[in-house]
Amino acid sequence: MEGKKQTGRRGGKTRTSKTSAHGGKPRGSRTSMTEKKNQTDRKRTRGRTAEKQERTPSDDQSRTERKSRTGQKSTTGARPKAGQQAHARLERRKGKSKPRRHTSAVRELGAEIRLNKFLAEAGVAARRKADELIASGVVRVNGKVVTELGSKVNPHRDEVSVRGTPVYIEGQLLYILMNKPKDCITTTSDEKGRRTVMDLIPAEHHVYPVGRLDRNTTGALLLTNDGDLANQLMHPRFHVQKTYVIELTRKIKPQDIQKLRTGIRLEDGLTAPCEAEVLDTGGQGLVVGIVLHEGRNRQVRRMFESLGYEIRKLDRVAYAGLTLSGLRRGSWRYLEDNEVGYLRNLAARQRG
Repeated sequence: MEGKKQTGRRGGKTRTSKTSAHGGKPRGSRTSMTEKKNQTDRKRTRGRTAEKQERTPSDDQSRTERKSRTGQKSTTGARPKAGQQAHARLERRKGKSKPRRHTSAVRELGAEIRLNKFLAEAGVAARRKADELIASGVVRVNGKVVTELGSKVNPHRDEVSVRGTPVYIEGQLLYILMNKPKDCITTTSDEKGRRTVMDLIPAEHHVYPVGRLDRNTTGALLLTNDGDLANQLMHPRFHVQKTYVIELTRKIKPQDIQKLRTGIRLEDGLTAPCEAEVLDTGGQGLVVGIVLHEGRNRQVRRMFESLGYEIRKLDRVAYAGLTLSGLRRGSWRYLEDNEVGYLRNLAARQRG
Protein backbone atom coordinates (compact mmCIF):
# COMPACT_ATOMS: atom_id res chain seq x y z
CA MET A 1 0.00 0.00 0.00
CA GLU A 2 1.07 3.51 -0.58
CA GLY A 3 0.23 6.53 1.55
CA LYS A 4 0.62 10.25 1.07
CA LYS A 5 2.90 12.48 3.10
CA GLN A 6 2.58 16.24 3.30
CA THR A 7 5.85 17.95 2.44
CA GLY A 8 5.06 21.66 2.21
CA ARG A 9 3.04 24.32 0.41
CA ARG A 10 3.74 26.26 -2.79
CA GLY A 11 1.30 28.70 -4.36
CA GLY A 12 -1.41 27.76 -1.87
CA LYS A 13 -1.29 24.10 -2.82
CA THR A 14 -0.05 21.23 -0.75
CA ARG A 15 2.79 19.19 -2.27
CA THR A 16 2.77 15.49 -1.63
CA SER A 17 5.14 12.66 -2.41
CA LYS A 18 4.42 9.00 -2.55
CA THR A 19 6.07 6.77 -0.01
CA SER A 20 6.32 3.04 0.12
CA ALA A 21 4.22 0.99 2.47
CA HIS A 22 7.40 0.00 4.30
CA GLY A 23 8.15 3.58 5.34
CA GLY A 24 11.20 3.97 3.02
CA LYS A 25 12.32 7.24 1.51
CA PRO A 26 10.02 8.91 -0.97
CA ARG A 27 9.84 7.49 -4.48
CA GLY A 28 11.18 9.89 -7.05
CA SER A 29 13.66 11.55 -4.67
CA ARG A 30 17.18 12.33 -5.93
CA THR A 31 19.73 9.51 -5.90
CA SER A 32 22.94 10.38 -4.11
CA MET A 33 26.04 11.27 -6.18
CA THR A 34 27.90 8.18 -4.91
CA GLU A 35 25.11 5.86 -6.10
CA LYS A 36 25.05 7.52 -9.52
CA LYS A 37 28.82 7.14 -9.86
CA ASN A 38 28.63 3.48 -8.91
CA GLN A 39 25.89 2.88 -11.48
CA THR A 40 27.96 4.56 -14.20
CA ASP A 41 31.05 2.51 -13.32
CA ARG A 42 29.02 -0.73 -13.48
CA LYS A 43 27.66 0.20 -16.91
CA ARG A 44 31.16 0.94 -18.23
CA THR A 45 32.51 -2.33 -16.87
CA ARG A 46 29.68 -4.30 -18.52
CA GLY A 47 30.34 -2.46 -21.82
CA ARG A 48 34.06 -3.24 -21.80
CA THR A 49 33.42 -6.88 -20.95
CA ALA A 50 30.96 -7.24 -23.81
CA GLU A 51 33.33 -5.53 -26.24
CA LYS A 52 36.17 -7.83 -25.18
CA GLN A 53 34.01 -10.91 -25.72
CA GLU A 54 33.00 -9.78 -29.22
CA ARG A 55 36.57 -8.94 -30.32
CA THR A 56 38.20 -11.40 -32.72
CA PRO A 57 41.92 -12.26 -33.12
CA SER A 58 41.97 -10.31 -36.37
CA ASP A 59 40.78 -7.23 -34.49
CA ASP A 60 43.63 -7.63 -32.01
CA GLN A 61 46.12 -8.00 -34.85
CA SER A 62 44.82 -4.87 -36.56
CA ARG A 63 45.04 -2.97 -33.30
CA THR A 64 48.68 -4.08 -32.86
CA GLU A 65 49.51 -3.00 -36.40
CA ARG A 66 47.96 0.40 -35.79
CA LYS A 67 50.11 0.80 -32.67
CA SER A 68 53.28 -0.01 -34.59
CA ARG A 69 52.39 2.42 -37.37
CA THR A 70 51.67 5.28 -35.00
CA GLY A 71 54.73 4.63 -32.87
CA GLN A 72 52.76 3.81 -29.71
CA LYS A 73 55.06 2.58 -26.96
CA SER A 74 54.88 -0.97 -25.74
CA THR A 75 54.03 -1.57 -22.12
CA THR A 76 56.47 -4.46 -21.82
CA GLY A 77 59.52 -2.24 -21.60
CA ALA A 78 60.34 1.43 -21.83
CA ARG A 79 62.59 2.54 -24.67
CA PRO A 80 65.81 4.11 -23.38
CA LYS A 81 66.10 7.87 -23.79
CA ALA A 82 68.59 9.43 -26.18
CA GLY A 83 72.10 9.33 -24.78
CA GLN A 84 71.21 6.74 -22.11
CA GLN A 85 71.70 3.50 -24.05
CA ALA A 86 73.63 0.63 -22.52
CA HIS A 87 77.37 0.54 -23.19
CA ALA A 88 77.07 -2.71 -25.14
CA ARG A 89 75.01 -1.00 -27.82
CA LEU A 90 77.51 1.81 -28.16
CA GLU A 91 80.63 -0.27 -28.58
CA ARG A 92 82.45 -0.16 -31.87
CA ARG A 93 80.72 -2.08 -34.67
CA LYS A 94 77.96 -3.18 -32.31
CA GLY A 95 74.37 -2.11 -31.97
CA LYS A 96 71.63 -2.12 -34.58
CA SER A 97 72.49 -3.82 -37.86
CA LYS A 98 70.49 -1.18 -39.72
CA PRO A 99 70.29 2.54 -39.05
CA ARG A 100 67.33 3.79 -37.05
CA ARG A 101 66.79 6.76 -39.35
CA HIS A 102 65.51 6.28 -42.92
CA THR A 103 64.67 8.87 -45.51
CA SER A 104 61.02 9.06 -46.52
CA ALA A 105 61.64 11.34 -49.50
CA VAL A 106 61.24 9.73 -52.92
CA ARG A 107 62.57 11.78 -55.82
CA GLU A 108 60.69 11.74 -59.09
CA LEU A 109 62.38 9.79 -61.89
CA GLY A 110 62.70 12.83 -64.16
CA ALA A 111 63.95 15.25 -61.50
CA GLU A 112 67.45 16.65 -61.86
CA ILE A 113 69.65 17.97 -59.07
CA ARG A 114 72.88 19.93 -58.97
CA LEU A 115 76.02 17.85 -59.28
CA ASN A 116 77.49 19.10 -55.99
CA LYS A 117 74.25 18.14 -54.20
CA PHE A 118 74.45 14.67 -55.79
CA LEU A 119 78.04 14.22 -54.56
CA ALA A 120 77.04 15.40 -51.07
CA GLU A 121 74.11 13.00 -50.84
CA ALA A 122 76.32 10.20 -52.15
CA GLY A 123 78.65 10.78 -49.20
CA VAL A 124 81.63 11.93 -51.28
CA ALA A 125 82.04 15.34 -49.67
CA ALA A 126 80.13 18.37 -48.46
CA ARG A 127 78.88 20.76 -51.13
CA ARG A 128 81.73 23.26 -50.93
CA LYS A 129 84.30 20.48 -51.12
CA ALA A 130 82.30 18.87 -53.94
CA ASP A 131 82.57 22.13 -55.92
CA GLU A 132 86.35 21.94 -55.55
CA LEU A 133 86.34 18.36 -56.85
CA ILE A 134 84.23 19.38 -59.84
CA ALA A 135 86.47 22.36 -60.66
CA SER A 136 89.60 20.16 -60.43
CA GLY A 137 88.30 17.89 -63.21
CA VAL A 138 88.09 14.60 -61.30
CA VAL A 139 84.31 14.22 -61.70
CA ARG A 140 82.81 12.53 -64.76
CA VAL A 141 79.16 12.32 -65.82
CA ASN A 142 78.38 9.59 -68.35
CA GLY A 143 82.09 9.27 -69.08
CA LYS A 144 82.70 12.99 -69.75
CA VAL A 145 84.63 15.31 -67.45
CA VAL A 146 82.41 18.04 -65.96
CA THR A 147 84.08 21.15 -64.55
CA GLU A 148 81.22 23.63 -64.75
CA LEU A 149 79.79 24.50 -61.36
CA GLY A 150 76.00 24.31 -61.27
CA SER A 151 75.79 21.36 -63.65
CA LYS A 152 72.80 19.10 -63.08
CA VAL A 153 72.40 15.33 -63.23
CA ASN A 154 69.56 12.84 -63.03
CA PRO A 155 70.30 10.42 -60.14
CA HIS A 156 68.28 7.63 -61.82
CA ARG A 157 69.69 7.97 -65.32
CA ASP A 158 73.18 9.52 -65.28
CA GLU A 159 76.36 7.69 -64.28
CA VAL A 160 78.65 9.74 -62.04
CA SER A 161 82.20 8.85 -61.03
CA VAL A 162 84.93 10.54 -58.99
CA ARG A 163 88.53 9.66 -59.90
CA GLY A 164 87.18 6.65 -61.77
CA THR A 165 85.08 5.32 -58.89
CA PRO A 166 81.30 5.22 -59.52
CA VAL A 167 79.18 6.99 -56.91
CA TYR A 168 75.45 6.84 -56.29
CA ILE A 169 72.82 8.11 -53.90
CA GLU A 170 71.72 5.64 -51.26
CA GLY A 171 68.12 5.09 -50.34
CA GLN A 172 68.72 5.85 -46.65
CA LEU A 173 70.02 8.85 -44.83
CA LEU A 174 72.50 7.98 -42.10
CA TYR A 175 73.28 10.08 -39.02
CA ILE A 176 76.17 8.95 -36.81
CA LEU A 177 77.63 10.50 -33.67
CA MET A 178 81.20 9.43 -32.93
CA ASN A 179 83.43 9.97 -29.91
CA LYS A 180 86.59 10.58 -31.93
CA PRO A 181 89.77 9.16 -30.40
CA LYS A 182 93.21 10.72 -30.41
CA ASP A 183 95.69 10.16 -33.28
CA CYS A 184 92.88 9.88 -35.84
CA ILE A 185 92.40 12.00 -38.99
CA THR A 186 89.01 13.61 -39.67
CA THR A 187 88.80 12.81 -43.37
CA THR A 188 87.40 10.11 -45.63
CA SER A 189 90.87 8.96 -46.76
CA ASP A 190 94.53 9.73 -46.12
CA GLU A 191 97.34 9.52 -48.68
CA LYS A 192 99.89 8.73 -45.97
CA GLY A 193 97.92 5.74 -44.75
CA ARG A 194 97.14 7.19 -41.34
CA ARG A 195 94.07 6.06 -39.43
CA THR A 196 90.93 8.04 -40.26
CA VAL A 197 87.50 8.26 -38.64
CA MET A 198 86.14 6.17 -41.51
CA ASP A 199 88.18 3.21 -40.22
CA LEU A 200 86.00 3.17 -37.11
CA ILE A 201 82.65 2.62 -38.85
CA PRO A 202 81.45 -0.10 -41.28
CA ALA A 203 82.76 0.31 -44.82
CA GLU A 204 79.26 0.15 -46.32
CA HIS A 205 78.30 3.41 -44.58
CA HIS A 206 79.01 6.05 -47.23
CA VAL A 207 79.06 9.04 -44.90
CA TYR A 208 81.47 11.93 -44.37
CA PRO A 209 82.40 14.08 -41.37
CA VAL A 210 80.49 17.29 -40.69
CA GLY A 211 83.28 19.73 -39.91
CA ARG A 212 86.73 18.76 -38.74
CA LEU A 213 88.63 17.93 -35.56
CA ASP A 214 92.42 18.04 -35.33
CA ARG A 215 94.34 14.79 -35.27
CA ASN A 216 94.93 14.97 -31.51
CA THR A 217 91.57 16.57 -30.63
CA THR A 218 89.00 14.13 -29.26
CA GLY A 219 85.26 14.20 -28.82
CA ALA A 220 81.94 14.71 -30.58
CA LEU A 221 81.97 14.31 -34.35
CA LEU A 222 78.88 14.05 -36.56
CA LEU A 223 78.96 11.98 -39.77
CA THR A 224 76.15 11.80 -42.33
CA ASN A 225 75.26 11.49 -45.99
CA ASP A 226 72.55 14.13 -45.65
CA GLY A 227 74.17 16.82 -47.78
CA ASP A 228 71.61 19.54 -47.10
CA LEU A 229 71.83 19.22 -43.33
CA ALA A 230 75.63 18.93 -43.34
CA ASN A 231 75.95 22.07 -45.47
CA GLN A 232 73.71 24.05 -43.12
CA LEU A 233 75.53 22.91 -39.98
CA MET A 234 78.97 23.74 -41.40
CA HIS A 235 78.06 27.12 -42.90
CA PRO A 236 79.53 29.98 -40.82
CA ARG A 237 76.29 31.98 -40.78
CA PHE A 238 74.44 29.24 -38.87
CA HIS A 239 76.63 29.66 -35.73
CA VAL A 240 76.33 26.05 -34.57
CA GLN A 241 77.23 25.71 -30.89
CA LYS A 242 80.36 23.69 -30.03
CA THR A 243 81.47 22.99 -26.45
CA TYR A 244 85.09 22.19 -25.56
CA VAL A 245 86.95 21.20 -22.39
CA ILE A 246 90.61 22.23 -22.43
CA GLU A 247 93.32 21.02 -20.05
CA LEU A 248 96.29 23.40 -19.83
CA THR A 249 99.85 22.91 -18.61
CA ARG A 250 99.65 25.91 -16.26
CA LYS A 251 97.01 27.90 -14.40
CA ILE A 252 94.99 30.36 -16.45
CA LYS A 253 94.68 33.94 -15.27
CA PRO A 254 91.27 35.52 -14.61
CA GLN A 255 92.01 38.36 -17.05
CA ASP A 256 92.66 35.82 -19.79
CA ILE A 257 89.28 34.22 -19.13
CA GLN A 258 87.76 37.65 -19.71
CA LYS A 259 89.73 38.03 -22.96
CA LEU A 260 88.32 34.72 -24.19
CA ARG A 261 84.82 35.96 -23.44
CA THR A 262 85.20 39.25 -25.28
CA GLY A 263 87.25 38.00 -28.26
CA ILE A 264 90.86 37.21 -29.20
CA ARG A 265 92.72 38.94 -32.03
CA LEU A 266 94.02 36.25 -34.42
CA GLU A 267 95.72 36.52 -37.81
CA ASP A 268 92.36 36.03 -39.55
CA GLY A 269 90.52 38.58 -37.41
CA LEU A 270 88.88 39.03 -34.03
CA THR A 271 87.06 35.98 -32.68
CA ALA A 272 83.42 36.27 -31.74
CA PRO A 273 82.53 36.52 -28.03
CA CYS A 274 82.22 33.12 -26.39
CA GLU A 275 81.39 31.56 -23.04
CA ALA A 276 84.43 30.65 -20.93
CA GLU A 277 84.96 29.53 -17.35
CA VAL A 278 87.35 27.57 -15.13
CA LEU A 279 85.97 24.08 -14.50
CA ASP A 280 88.29 22.46 -11.94
CA THR A 281 87.08 23.30 -8.47
CA GLY A 282 90.39 22.57 -6.74
CA GLY A 283 91.71 26.04 -7.46
CA GLN A 284 94.42 24.84 -9.85
CA GLY A 285 92.81 26.58 -12.84
CA LEU A 286 94.11 24.04 -15.36
CA VAL A 287 90.76 22.97 -16.87
CA VAL A 288 88.75 25.49 -18.89
CA GLY A 289 85.42 25.10 -20.65
CA ILE A 290 84.42 27.26 -23.61
CA VAL A 291 81.42 27.39 -25.96
CA LEU A 292 82.06 28.62 -29.51
CA HIS A 293 79.58 29.65 -32.19
CA GLU A 294 82.03 29.82 -35.10
CA GLY A 295 84.24 27.23 -36.76
CA ARG A 296 87.60 28.57 -37.81
CA ASN A 297 90.51 26.23 -38.48
CA ARG A 298 92.23 25.18 -35.21
CA GLN A 299 90.46 28.07 -33.50
CA VAL A 300 90.60 26.80 -29.91
CA ARG A 301 94.31 25.98 -30.06
CA ARG A 302 95.16 29.30 -31.70
CA MET A 303 93.15 31.27 -29.12
CA PHE A 304 95.06 29.75 -26.20
CA GLU A 305 98.41 29.91 -27.99
CA SER A 306 97.89 33.64 -28.56
CA LEU A 307 97.51 34.03 -24.79
CA GLY A 308 100.71 32.07 -24.11
CA TYR A 309 99.18 28.77 -22.95
CA GLU A 310 100.04 25.24 -24.02
CA ILE A 311 97.18 22.77 -24.37
CA ARG A 312 97.73 19.35 -22.87
CA LYS A 313 94.35 17.91 -23.85
CA LEU A 314 91.47 19.20 -26.02
CA ASP A 315 88.09 17.47 -26.01
CA ARG A 316 84.84 18.52 -27.73
CA VAL A 317 82.11 17.35 -25.40
CA ALA A 318 79.08 18.58 -27.38
CA TYR A 319 78.21 19.55 -30.95
CA ALA A 320 74.94 21.24 -31.97
CA GLY A 321 73.30 20.03 -28.75
CA LEU A 322 74.50 16.42 -29.17
CA THR A 323 76.44 15.14 -26.16
CA LEU A 324 78.65 12.10 -25.64
CA SER A 325 76.72 10.72 -22.67
CA GLY A 326 77.44 6.98 -22.40
CA LEU A 327 79.60 6.96 -25.56
CA ARG A 328 83.10 5.60 -25.01
CA ARG A 329 86.15 6.94 -26.80
CA GLY A 330 86.44 5.50 -30.32
CA SER A 331 82.82 4.24 -30.39
CA TRP A 332 79.79 5.56 -32.27
CA ARG A 333 76.03 5.31 -32.45
CA TYR A 334 73.14 6.20 -34.77
CA LEU A 335 71.21 9.30 -33.88
CA GLU A 336 67.69 8.85 -32.56
CA ASP A 337 64.75 10.27 -34.51
CA ASN A 338 64.26 13.06 -31.99
CA GLU A 339 67.93 14.06 -32.32
CA VAL A 340 67.70 14.23 -36.12
CA GLY A 341 64.52 16.28 -35.76
CA TYR A 342 66.29 18.63 -33.37
CA LEU A 343 69.12 19.22 -35.87
CA ARG A 344 66.65 19.92 -38.66
CA ASN A 345 64.68 22.34 -36.49
CA LEU A 346 67.92 24.03 -35.44
CA ALA A 347 68.93 24.54 -39.08
CA ALA A 348 65.43 25.78 -39.96
CA ARG A 349 65.47 28.35 -37.13
CA GLN A 350 68.87 29.66 -38.16
CA ARG A 351 67.80 29.78 -41.80
CA GLY A 352 64.62 31.68 -40.92
